[in-house]
Amino acid sequence: MALERVSVKGETGRLSVLRTTDDRPGTPLVLVHPINSAAVVWTNAAERLDRPVVALDLRGHGLSGQVGPFTVEDGYVLDVLAVLNGLGLDRVHLGGGSLGGTISVALAALCPQRVRSVTAFGSTLGTGAPPEAIDAMVTELEAKGTVGYFAELVPQIVGSAHRESSRIRAVMAEAVGTRPEAVIARILHGAFGADIRHLTGKVAAAGIPVFAVAGTEDPTCPPAMSQEMAEATGGGAMTLPGVGHLPMLEEPEQVVDILREHIAKAEGAGA
Repeated sequence: MALERVSVKGETGRLSVLRTTDDRPGTPLVLVHPINSAAVVWTNAAERLDRPVVALDLRGHGLSGQVGPFTVEDGYVLDVLAVLNGLGLDRVHLGGGSLGGTISVALAALCPQRVRSVTAFGSTLGTGAPPEAIDAMVTELEAKGTVGYFAELVPQIVGSAHRESSRIRAVMAEAVGTRPEAVIARILHGAFGADIRHLTGKVAAAGIPVFAVAGTEDPTCPPAMSQEMAEATGGGAMTLPGVGHLPMLEEPEQVVDILREHIAKAEGAGA
């Protein structure tokens, strides 16, 4: 399955998008990447799927514009909506990794008529990280620089079997890029300070099926956070043994199987 890169107009700048080019049937699946990565982390999974797939670079990430705000409801949700509108997508399935799953649930709550299902990988409704903890991340980022900070971080957040993977390191290096530390600092504050618990009742009321998946070796969003997401939205949950925070890179085949199964159930139920 070939992928092409296009751009659409966002609220604060251009948004770069990867999409499938062949004519596949079915409701499109829009994939939303984790914080401080980009659409390219979904490439392996996207190529294995059998329906139209779109993966965007959120503002401040990848090849998209670098202008904030870098928040869930007032920033990233608008990015996904801009992509849907720019590509003429009326209603879609959403798949999100980490912050991408949080954004997907928020979009389902705020615009339920646009969302058929949500599958979240390593996501949370809110980390509960105190401001001083976020400040410590920023201090470390400034000391090590963008490249050094993430080169050291990535092996710490994937499962133990994947810590030496040159493929994962290469994809994440491309995804992280060389963005200014000041932009990343604002992204960290926006992401780790986010809390969407006040929105979850709307998702449950709308009957949008949510499936929350977590790796048993995820130190950032452990299974308890995914379980909370599932319970709050009336959805389901599962764990992936030995997987860390980046399942779309660690175990893309499992991720594709999960997406296919959850989407099929959602469509079978008429969601």
